[in-house]
Amino acid sequence: MDGTWHGRHDQKDGQYKVVDLQASVIWSSSSVNSFRASRAACTIAIVEDEPVLLDEMCFQLRHLGFTVQPFEDASRFYRHLATARCTVAVLDIGLPSEDGLAICQHLREHDSQIGIVFVTARGLREDRLRGLASGADAYLVKPIDMEELVLILDRVALRCAKPNGVANPSSAAAERETWRLDLSASVLVAPNGVKSRLTVNESIFLQRLIKKSGATCTHVELAAAIGIHPDDLDKHRVEVIISRLRVKIERSAGVPLPVRAVRGVGYSLDDVVKDG
Repeated sequence: MDGTWHGRHDQKDGQYKVVDLQASVIWSSSSVNSFRASRAACTIAIVEDEPVLLDEMCFQLRHLGFTVQPFEDASRFYRHLATARCTVAVLDIGLPSEDGLAICQHLREHDSQIGIVFVTARGLREDRLRGLASGADAYLVKPIDMEELVLILDRVALRCAKPNGVANPSSAAAERETWRLDLSASVLVAPNGVKSRLTVNESIFLQRLIKKSGATCTHVELAAAIGIHPDDLDKHRVEVIISRLRVKIERSAGVPLPVRAVRGVGYSLDDVVKDG
C-alpha cells in the first residue's frame, strides 16, 4: 500500500459508508443506461493491497455497472490472467513483492490492447512520468476523483468494445480450424496462415498438450516437461507461461489459441492443433 485513498465516503466507528454514490459521477439517466452495456462487458481488475480501499473501489464501480475483479498482489492477479482476460487493470504502485510498475511493464509487453491506470499516493512529477513511461494510459493520485476514474474507464471500454458487441465470425471459425505446430522451426501456424515463433518452454508445453489429444494435462505434467521436479512444483510459473503464450498468439494471429483451463488441475488443448 502506498497511502490512503480518500473516496467519497464517511467514516464512523471504524466503518466506511459511501456518501451520495449516484452524485459522485454526474451522468443523466439516459447516459448511464447507454454506458451500462459497455461497462458490463468491461472487466476491471483492481490490484490494491489495502482491503478497505479495495472493497470500496470495487463496490462503487460495480454499482456503476462495471464487472470488477479484486486482487491484493501480483501473484493472485497473474493466476487470474492465466485463465481469463481483463479489459483494464487499475494498479496501486506500492504493492508487496512485485510493485505496480513491474506489473504494468509485464502487461504492456504481452498485451498492447489492455488498459492500464495507476491509482497511487505517489504524486511527484518524476513518479508520474515513470508511471506513464512504463506503459500506463493514465496516472491518478490519491485521493482520486471517482468521476475522473470512471471517465477514463468508459473511454477504454469503448476503445476495446467490438462493433455492435458481435464477435468476429471469421475469428470464431478460424479457432475451430486446424492449427499446426512446426517443431523444426519452433513455430505455431494458425488456421489463417500466420506464423508465431515459440520459446523453448512454449513449444514443449504445446507438444505435451497435443500428445494428450484433448485430455487434461496436469500442472505437474507440464512442469515435469520443462524439468521441474514435482517436489518443486510452482503452478504460478506454469500459469504464466500459458498466459503469455495465449496473449502472444492472439496478438500475432488475431485468433485465440484453443487452450482450455481446467480449474485446479491443468490445461487441455482442443484437437484442432496438429504436430508436424
